[in-house]
Amino acid sequence: MNTLLKNLQLTTLSACLTVTLGAGLLGTTVNAATAQTAKSSEVRAAQASKITLKQAISIASKKASGTLISAEFDDDDDKAKGGVYEIEFNTDTHNYEIKVDALTGKIIGTEMDRLDSGDIADFKTLKQAKINMMRAMSIAEKETGGRVMEIEFKNDRDYADHTTYYEVEVLKQNHIVELNIDATTGKVFNSKVKK
Repeated sequence: MNTLLKNLQLTTLSACLTVTLGAGLLGTTVNAATAQTAKSSEVRAAQASKITLKQAISIASKKASGTLISAEFDDDDDKAKGGVYEIEFNTDTHNYEIKVDALTGKIIGTEMDRLDSGDIADFKTLKQAKINMMRAMSIAEKETGGRVMEIEFKNDRDYADHTTYYEVEVLKQNHIVELNIDATTGKVFNSKVKK
């Protein structure tokens, strides 16, 4: 009887482990498939956009004051079916965000906020950068042969040799390439295909 009970316990334990491991593998597979679908969705929406990020920046700059600090493509914004470009400008005291429809080029939203002390410090550092954001975009496009979808200035200590840099995402064919560009030298570093 004891042997039968032990065998039953082992069989039950084995079945539980099999179900648990199977569920874990299924969850991992689903997460990977979801990430791939999200990437594909972003790529498809960016490929379908009628205007480029540079054009969106030009449109937004007519509505905002200040210096360009970030620009990105958002493929799942509720206000536009084909995605929007979110363009941000700073003055010494305020941040302006302008949303530009990626299909029509129309401005579909504007926001203005006061800068906090951390934002002011980062903005002062950005204004001292030798490479401005538009130049960094040109460098990224020349380096990859694609078109910039997103760019943001970074002022941190993530890289000892590059304390100020731009994080850039470029659409190249069916892939998104991520790269960093030093804000002082214009040198490209850490280029990779986004997964």
